[in-house]
Amino acid sequence: MGFYQKGRLVSRVAPGASGHWIVMENGVDKPLASFDGQNDARKYADDLAKTNNGSTVIVFDVTG
Repeated sequence: MGFYQKGRLVSRVAPGASGHWIVMENGVDKPLASFDGQNDARKYADDLAKTNNGSTVIVFDVTG
């Protein structure tokens, strides 16, 4: 089934290159944003989810 669910936005916060944290949206190949810390990336993803009712944020740690 993947992360995409019936038109709802699903954002993923995950470790990226060079120690940065990225925010990805399902169906988009490039990161929406990149941050120095996980907390900043999570805040961005949470704020984005608030704009789309029923959205989900999935946070991965450094081990996946």
